[in-house]
Amino acid sequence: MQRAWVGVILCTIALFGLPQGSVNAQEIPTPVGWEMGLVYTDGASEDNPFTLEEGETTIRFWIRNDNLAGDIDVALDYDSSSSATLTGEETVTVGSASNDTFTLKISNLDLWSIPSGTTYDFEIEGQLVSWGLAPIVAPVSNQNIDGEVTVPELYRWGVEITEIEHTISAGTEFNLQVDFRNIGNTADKLQSVTIEDDCPVLTSDDENWFDNGLEGPLIQPSETISSTIVFDASSTHPTRLCEIEITVRSTGVANGGLGDSSNKGETVVNVEARPVGAQVDQDEADVGDNDGPQNQDQVTRDNFLGFPSLLTPLAIASAAWFQSRRN
Repeated sequence: MQRAWVGVILCTIALFGLPQGSVNAQEIPTPVGWEMGLVYTDGASEDNPFTLEEGETTIRFWIRNDNLAGDIDVALDYDSSSSATLTGEETVTVGSASNDTFTLKISNLDLWSIPSGTTYDFEIEGQLVSWGLAPIVAPVSNQNIDGEVTVPELYRWGVEITEIEHTISAGTEFNLQVDFRNIGNTADKLQSVTIEDDCPVLTSDDENWFDNGLEGPLIQPSETISSTIVFDASSTHPTRLCEIEITVRSTGVANGGLGDSSNKGETVVNVEARPVGAQVDQDEADVGDNDGPQNQDQVTRDNFLGFPSLLTPLAIASAAWFQSRRN
């Protein structure tokens, strides 16, 4: 009988002597599960990459907590095969039985200098760090999602005009050298080229290019097409600084592409009028209202002022001749 009581006492002591931490650990249930995924918009899908945007691109992703009781905390890490800057939340909390959306921002990538169609990978890694009020010391659950981003087609032209540093005399022609450079990231054509100036009688031989409906040749990125434009400064042109503006329009943008619909270059040419009294061709002088030489009537009268002054000596000579004949 005494042995029986001794056994009961020993069992009781052993039961109360168990570590309390073991009992508490058994009371913490294991999380049922959680999941991550990407939010696809604007035509993107698992088979179609996200399109990068100038400045900053936003990628949205979701985290779902399948546990009915207890929030979860997830630590996030981001990586990409590009040199872009990736910015997003470091740790997020998702409530029980809920699905929350978060954002990854991709920036500091010069899309104009990257060929269109270039594709980069990106990855978002999530690690479960706590569930409910209990931290998870060991990494018991990780999730990874990955996707792709692509560089779009961007169109832009540079118009480089060679400056004319000398003075242009009225009544002469001069050449203007122009380089059209494709500074986009994809091949493009010039849809049109227009030339404008703010001087009254300055004309060019190419007021409007491609009037026949044809586009310019296909130019690759960083390549240049050059042209020489001939200008004619009328002999009646006044002394003036003439601002010349050349504008090009992109075929790619006209067809719905991204970039600049038009780009332009400017230059200033100094035109000097002919000296006063220089001969002016009548056909050139007749250029419209206020474009001809000033005081044409005065010029005409001045040309005949010497004629009446010859009458007096002629009359005297005639009188002397008749007098000598009479004598």
